[in-house]
Amino acid sequence: MLNSKRLHYIDVLNCIAIFFVLVLHSSQLAFSGNANYSNYITALVLQSLCIPAVYIFFMNSGATLLDYRKKYSTKTFLIKRFKRVVIPFFVWSIIYYLYDIKHRAYPGPSLHPNPSITDFINSFASNNINNLFWFFYTIIALYLVAPIFSVLVDEHKKTLFAIVIANFIFIDCFTYISKLTGLKINNDYLTQPLLTSDFLGFFIIGYLIKENFFNRKGENWLIIIGMVTLMLSIINDLTLKKVHMLNNIGNFLYSIALYLLVKRIVEFLYKYKSYQFKLFGILSGVSLGIYIIHPIFYEAIYKYVFHVTPDNWPKFVQLMNNPYEIFLVPMVSYIILSIVIILLKKNKFVRMIIP
Repeated sequence: MLNSKRLHYIDVLNCIAIFFVLVLHSSQLAFSGNANYSNYITALVLQSLCIPAVYIFFMNSGATLLDYRKKYSTKTFLIKRFKRVVIPFFVWSIIYYLYDIKHRAYPGPSLHPNPSITDFINSFASNNINNLFWFFYTIIALYLVAPIFSVLVDEHKKTLFAIVIANFIFIDCFTYISKLTGLKINNDYLTQPLLTSDFLGFFIIGYLIKENFFNRKGENWLIIIGMVTLMLSIINDLTLKKVHMLNNIGNFLYSIALYLLVKRIVEFLYKYKSYQFKLFGILSGVSLGIYIIHPIFYEAIYKYVFHVTPDNWPKFVQLMNNPYEIFLVPMVSYIILSIVIILLKKNKFVRMIIP
C-alpha cells in the first residue's frame, strides 16, 4: 500500500516553481533588451536563477504519479489526468483564443486578427494560442507514456536511472557540444521516439529522488555539480555571454540540485518540528491556476498601473527595464492571484477549469 503521508517538500517546490514562473515572465528584458539597459544583466541573472520553474513541475509530477499503479488502475490514472489537465487546457485555450482577438498580453498569448474555427484548430494544434501552454502539451505527453515507465518502478529503478542518463546525454550534452563546436548534431531521431523529447528525464528523476534512489554522497555530488553549473551560467550572464565555453550550459543539473536542496531543508524542518507546512499545502493548490491566469493579470497591471501595453513596443521595453516591473510585479501577482484563486475554487464549476 502506498504511503499516504503528505510530501511537504512537493508543496514547497510547487510554490517556488510558480513564483519562478512569474519572475521569468517579469524579466523578459533578458530577451528583448541589450546591454544598454541598466537592468539587462539583472534580468539575465534572474533568468538563470529561475529557469528550473517548469522543470520542477515535471519533477513533482514524476514524484507523485510515476508509481500510480500502487493506488489505482491505468484507466483511473488517465481519467484523473484528463479531468485535471486536459479539460482546463482545452477550456482555457478557447478563452485565450477569444481574448487574443482584441487583447495583447506579454509573454504568452498570440494575436488572432482573423478568427475562425479553422484558425483555432490550426492554432491549437501548433501551440499558437498561448505559447506558455507548451507546458500542457508536454505534461500530457508525459502522462501518456507514464504507463510504460511505471512498470519499472518496483524492481527496475536502475533502468529508470539509465533512461535519465541517456536523456541527459542526448539532450543536454549533445546540444552543448553542438553549439560549442558549431557541429550540426541532429538528435531529433533519438528523442522523438520517447514522445516527450527533452523532459522525460525530469519526470523520472523526480520519482527517483522521492524514492531516495541516491545515497547521501551521491546527492551531495549532484548538488555540488548542479550549483557549479548555476555559477557558470551566472558568470556567463555577468560577462554578457562573451565566454563562449559557458554558453548553452543545460539546466538539468541545476534543477536537480535545487530540488534536492529544497527537499533536504523541508524534511529537516519537518522532522524537528521547526515549521508547519499547512500554508504551503494551500498555496501549492493554486499553482496551476496562477500559471493559467497570470498573463491576463500581467496585462492588467501593465495597462492600468504602468499605462503601457505591448502595442507600443519601444515604450514597453522601457517598462521591462523598470525594477518595479521586474521585482514587484511577480510578488504582487503571486499574493493577489493566490487569494483570488483560493476564493474562486470554492465554486465546484470553477474547480473544473482551475484545478
